[in-house]
Amino acid sequence: MRNHMTTATETTNAFLERLDAHDAEGLGELFAEEIDWFVPGSPEVAHWVGKRTRKSEVPDYFRTLWAALEPGKSVVSLETIVADGDDVVIFAVFDHVAAATGRPFHTDVAMRLTVTEGRIVRMHLYEDTAAAAAAFVE
Repeated sequence: MRNHMTTATETTNAFLERLDAHDAEGLGELFAEEIDWFVPGSPEVAHWVGKRTRKSEVPDYFRTLWAALEPGKSVVSLETIVADGDDVVIFAVFDHVAAATGRPFHTDVAMRLTVTEGRIVRMHLYEDTAAAAAAFVE
């Protein structure tokens, strides 16, 4: 009999589908109430970066990030997903264009998700923050 608990891989796949669909509210639904969230960078340059601790903060993160990027000019190239129990690491390449400057930027990315009882409890992003910041600085 199949276990009806959502696996870390299934939750990660739902995360990636909602990310691709720009479904900020749907992304938020995948997270636990209390989270360990960290996106590196300089808040003076990219005001969406930093720590978050509540599920309710997730949709606003994505809406703010997406508003800072030129619509239709982002390409996310998924390279591989590595799963080990509750931990999943996504390796990808992000190509975006900063809306404020029109400058493109490219960054290799690793994203660590930890899933407990079908909900994401940790999301840490690792990327080339210097490349991202350079695209946004006027």
